[in-house]
Amino acid sequence: MTLPLPQIRPISDLRTDLNDVCAMARESQEPIFMTKNGKASLVVIDCEAYENQRQRDRYVQSLREAEIEARYHPDTVSRNQLDDTMSRVFAQWGV
Repeated sequence: MTLPLPQIRPISDLRTDLNDVCAMARESQEPIFMTKNGKASLVVIDCEAYENQRQRDRYVQSLREAEIEARYHPDTVSRNQLDDTMSRVFAQWGV
C-alpha cells in the first residue's frame, strides 16, 4: 500500500487562496502542510477528516488497552464460576 504524497503549500496561500486551500482539504480529506520560509509551520485539515482521525485514535487506544488487559489478566471466567461468585456476593449482602 502506497501512501499519498503530502500536500505542501506556502502559508501565504491562506491569505491569497484560502478558498482553494479549504476546497483542497475538503476534497482530499488529507492534511495540508503549510510552510513558512521553507519550513513546516502549520497543518490544515478538514473538520470531518479531523473528527474521523480522532475516532480512529480512540479505537486504537481502546484496542491497546484491551491488549494490555488481556496480557495481565489472561484467565477467563466460566459462566458457572461467575454465577457462583455472584451468588456468594449476593448472599453476603442478604440479597
